[in-house]
Amino acid sequence: MKVCVSLLALALSFSATAMAQTANGAVKNAPDTASTAKVSSLHFLAGHWEGHVADAKVEQTCSISDPSVMVCMFQLMDEKGTQMVEFYTIRDTAAGVEEKVRFFSPDLKEEPGDGLTMQLASSSPSTFVFVNAKGTYPKRSTLTRTSENEFHSHIELVDAQGKASNIDAYWKKTM
Repeated sequence: MKVCVSLLALALSFSATAMAQTANGAVKNAPDTASTAKVSSLHFLAGHWEGHVADAKVEQTCSISDPSVMVCMFQLMDEKGTQMVEFYTIRDTAAGVEEKVRFFSPDLKEEPGDGLTMQLASSSPSTFVFVNAKGTYPKRSTLTRTSENEFHSHIELVDAQGKASNIDAYWKKTM
């Protein structure tokens, strides 16, 4: 569950790319491509979002102080309280838009490993697809903006035994 929820947070951050916007918030007519998309396409994600995955509540807050790097915090809660925390960046790189995620326990003990990195593989005005070039858990994250202040994230996972599963999350902007 912990890894799946982490992947949900990843999906949220990628969902930020779900629809490119201009500085004044108007939706662009021309689609971005993976090679031309920039973090600035994600700036609508700034602020606070709340969502759900099954019975768990998720929250995310993103800051855009630097136009080429977005910094976000994610929290997963269930009936027992906070189960996990993530910090991540979405940034412009020479290879395109990249998301780097670090996973933490509620008391901020970092999970072992190098975290997770995903690259933007394709995008349109309403849908962005990120892929994990180094693994399959997650394999792919598809983000679809469904309205001005809502989006859906769909994460595809393939475990070490080859079993496929999905995580779907529904988000609303609250601030």
